[in-house]
Amino acid sequence: MSNKFTKEQWLTATPSEFYLGTEEMTIPAGEQLISQSGLIEGLTNEKKKVLDIGAGLGQVTSSILNDTKNRKPTMSQLEITVGEIDDSLLKELNNRKEERKWDLVKVEKTNAISINKPNDTFDFIYANFLYFLLQDPIKGLRESIRVLKSGGKLSFSTWSYSGPFHLIQHAIALLPYYPLLPPSPTPGGQWTHPEYLRQILQEEGMTEIEINPYEFIQTALNTEDMARKMHHVVKIVTNSWGIEQQELGWKVFEKIEELLRRNQGDGEVKITSVALIITAKKP
Repeated sequence: MSNKFTKEQWLTATPSEFYLGTEEMTIPAGEQLISQSGLIEGLTNEKKKVLDIGAGLGQVTSSILNDTKNRKPTMSQLEITVGEIDDSLLKELNNRKEERKWDLVKVEKTNAISINKPNDTFDFIYANFLYFLLQDPIKGLRESIRVLKSGGKLSFSTWSYSGPFHLIQHAIALLPYYPLLPPSPTPGGQWTHPEYLRQILQEEGMTEIEINPYEFIQTALNTEDMARKMHHVVKIVTNSWGIEQQELGWKVFEKIEELLRRNQGDGEVKITSVALIITAKKP
């Protein structure tokens, strides 16, 4: 897909098509998850089973493999399952497994709220910006905990401050008309608050809970490229608009480009976001 995003792509792109080229928007948080979980530092000759759930294009998995490529004696002890529910993303993940020789990786169709695995299967589970997007976030969290081994580490991220969401809200405010149904709020609700996350993890019996804010810069080549990278986010925010989402959603993209060009010019675009990086241990 080219940097120039078109109306036709907004209307017809599959999830894999609109995700391609956007990985750097969430990779920094994924790398922080890996670091905070202690996976790489703790690698030994003992086999470790890893689940990358809601994997998208496999950003977390790719980062793990990059971090371990120079540690071949212990790298071979990793067994990574990449779980994703969307068929177009699964196809792209299988292509990447073959092209990039992800020999340690199994790609599986996986529903995050009903994982087809026995209890106590994985040593490490990663969910990068996933749970708050699920229809039942708590059920998704509990399902991950169920398949996590005793002593295993759950690592997930959520937004504390999403630069793209705030930009989209600004763009919508500049529309002369949008449906009476308001645009959806920033996904997450209480999931953006560290003490809420601490509370639900404690209620689920998790220990060694660590929650850290992580500020990072999301970049794009230009205004058009950044607007394209917001495809999925605009879909979420305008979801309540029904059939009007198609036409008005495109107008949101036009306003995003207008705002970015006004504030940052025609060159590289940078947006600041803050993620919450959460790790917890199953006793």
